[in-house]
Amino acid sequence: MGLPFCILKLRGDGSPHFVEAAQTLGAAKARVTALAEMWPGKYVIIHKEPKRGVIPLESYYNSPKSKKGRWVVYKRRLKKTD
Repeated sequence: MGLPFCILKLRGDGSPHFVEAAQTLGAAKARVTALAEMWPGKYVIIHKEPKRGVIPLESYYNSPKSKKGRWVVYKRRLKKTD
């Protein structure tokens, strides 16, 4: 099945760019924090839960005025399509 957490970096136009995958949410957050130190920007962690139809999104970004980042948590319910 592959690694369950995908790390995406949002480009300037808002489109996502796949960076890498991680086994756990903690590992994905640690990797995003390290990546944001080298390449500041907005990152999104996606974990699909197919049986529940929910994708939790965790977004991390570095503000140009600050070296501290901030995590924002979102949950969206997906519509099932056949």
